[in-house]
Amino acid sequence: MYCQEYIRKLSVRGSVSMSAREQVLMKIIANLRRLGIDISNSKFKDKDIENEVVMTVYIKDVREYMACYDFIRLEQTLNNTQWSAAFTSITRLEQNAKELGINSFLKPFEGIRAAVIQKNIRSALQNLAVVNNKKSQILKCLG
Repeated sequence: MYCQEYIRKLSVRGSVSMSAREQVLMKIIANLRRLGIDISNSKFKDKDIENEVVMTVYIKDVREYMACYDFIRLEQTLNNTQWSAAFTSITRLEQNAKELGINSFLKPFEGIRAAVIQKNIRSALQNLAVVNNKKSQILKCLG
């Protein structure tokens, strides 16, 4: 869907074809959008999201977010029932997800937050499994 919009805008401007790099970036952005990650809802929404540099920086930021230590820290704090540290980790992860437009993580993060408040380890770990599953799909998409 996003690729077609981009191609249509290019054809209106008079450009007939995209470079191979632009095509790869557009494909990655389209795949991320299918997984609930939308560049137009991110901190880049005020920028020209069709710009190759903006797309490259956005994809790099998503990659770095997926590889951040906070995911490991959250799992460790939950397994050790360190509720305060888990709450801090989930707050940081949730804030970064909102900045990057990663909407598919917000519902499981809310579930983890509620489970941490109730000190329900089983529910928290189930929601974390959902996040890890979605995270692996996103990492597979990013290559």
